[in-house]
Amino acid sequence: EYFTEYESNNSGDIKQVVKTRPVYEANNNCLWDPNAKLLDKSDAMFVSLLTMYSEEGYIDLAMDLKGYDREEALQSMSSFSQPQQSYAFPWAAGKNEGVYIVSFYHRELIKDTIVTLHDPMGQEFLVRKVDLEEIEDDLIEDGYEFISEKKIDRWEVRKYIASGSEILSSEVIAGENIPIVPVYGERAFIEGEEHYEGVTRLAKDPQRLRNFQMSYLADMVSRSPRPKPIFNAEQVQGFEFMYQQTGSENNLPYYLTNRKTADGSELLAPGPSVMPEQQVPQALMLSMQESREAVNDVANAGLPNDLSDIDLSGKAFKGIEARLDQQSIVYQENRKHARRRGGEIFASMASTIYDTPRKVTITKPDGTRVKSSIMESVLDKDTGEMVVLNDITNMEFEVYADIGPSYSSKREQTIDQLEALGAQAVAMGDMELGNMLLQTQMTMVDGVALDSIRKYSRKKLVLAGVQEPDTPEEEEMVAQQAEQAQNQQDPMQLAAQAEMVKGEAAISETQRKVQMDQMTTGINQQKIQIDTFKAQTERMEMQVDAQFKGAEIDYKRSRTMGQKIDNLGKEVSSYRSLSH
Repeated sequence: EYFTEYESNNSGDIKQVVKTRPVYEANNNCLWDPNAKLLDKSDAMFVSLLTMYSEEGYIDLAMDLKGYDREEALQSMSSFSQPQQSYAFPWAAGKNEGVYIVSFYHRELIKDTIVTLHDPMGQEFLVRKVDLEEIEDDLIEDGYEFISEKKIDRWEVRKYIASGSEILSSEVIAGENIPIVPVYGERAFIEGEEHYEGVTRLAKDPQRLRNFQMSYLADMVSRSPRPKPIFNAEQVQGFEFMYQQTGSENNLPYYLTNRKTADGSELLAPGPSVMPEQQVPQALMLSMQESREAVNDVANAGLPNDLSDIDLSGKAFKGIEARLDQQSIVYQENRKHARRRGGEIFASMASTIYDTPRKVTITKPDGTRVKSSIMESVLDKDTGEMVVLNDITNMEFEVYADIGPSYSSKREQTIDQLEALGAQAVAMGDMELGNMLLQTQMTMVDGVALDSIRKYSRKKLVLAGVQEPDTPEEEEMVAQQAEQAQNQQDPMQLAAQAEMVKGEAAISETQRKVQMDQMTTGINQQKIQIDTFKAQTERMEMQVDAQFKGAEIDYKRSRTMGQKIDNLGKEVSSYRSLSH
């Protein structure tokens, strides 16, 4: 249940705030509009909430709300009736003695008119016409100017507090929603009737059976006789005092019995027999085991019996968490809708009561909290007019909810990932990335006296541009860093820049020498190729000359041979002519 109340600080500043309180035994004491079918009951037009008071508590309440004296409050005391049917399963019978009062919330759609005004400074503000009627003349005299008006439809919630005999109070509450959020386990409609249950409802019957069995077993133990020996009267005659004392009062080291009777005859009796204990029925033990398993089947979340097993790895624990999430997915979904509905109710109430400047705490998605201001008036330097920062009175909010692993488990997993990534970055030689990952990891570490370390790491990340500034102080810090960088450079930074320039020059010189060496090597290779080609050409020319000279010699030889043949022919011809 959401409600508003005034609280003050040491300086006497009184402000209205929104708070929550649980509704105990909501299945008995919270009665919704039967026409409301949605899971979060946002379509309900009314709801009744029963609260039990003692006699003195009711008297104080009636005196506070109605102004009664003690006698009048006592006379008006009348308990509000409870419903006849209930989902309750009280372990003890009997009816609580007390006085029940009802808080009845009624939601109604009403017509309203919004008037737009300008104050003497030219500032525009909105006011409801119903609130303007009593102060309209005063505003006109003060120079306020009416600009326009428009008709709207809005929801109004009225709260009644009543006893069994009369209405004790009636008031319009902040916001446009009934400020009660139901949280269901499992919910269903059967033949038009709403039914809901949780883990306890299913475990109720086997637990009752087990309680009965334990009571029966305790009664059996308390009533059954203790095992005692059985003797003949003649055996213990004269030694009865030894057997009359039991427990801690019996300090005798041993017992005596008679071997003979009073007349001297022998007693022929075997050793003493023992009265048997009462046996526990086997059916009782089996049913107790079955009932215990039945309770475990319903109430156990599926986790192992021993979570302290040292052999369980981190992956095993993550698997256990996933299994638990799967078994409770219905409950988580219903809780998600309840949280979303709670956010809608809070936003509606806050936009009504947060009409003065105040500091609020904002929780960011990563779980960290920062302080911020709302409804703070500042002077706009451009227009010269006063503007209100973070004005939530005219805002409308969309509320979203999501389910998943808890923030603590996600944070631990993220820290492990950052540690692994940082080690990998350092191993690869990227010290800057490793440092940023380390600083990010430090902002997420919790512990005693670590606030200053987290703030330091946060400051380093903001100044490095890794994270965006969230507060005016961080924005001013970033602006000062930029201004200092423009006006004056750090000597160490200049030295670092000079060293960087020297390093770049050395790198350029090295690169130039490498390029010259590469060019020289290329030229030498080309010279070698030219010399090789020239040698090959000269060798080919010598081979051609040798072939030409050989051919010339062969030609001369063949010509000489031809001449010799001609001469020989001529000689033969001359010889033949002479012969004739």
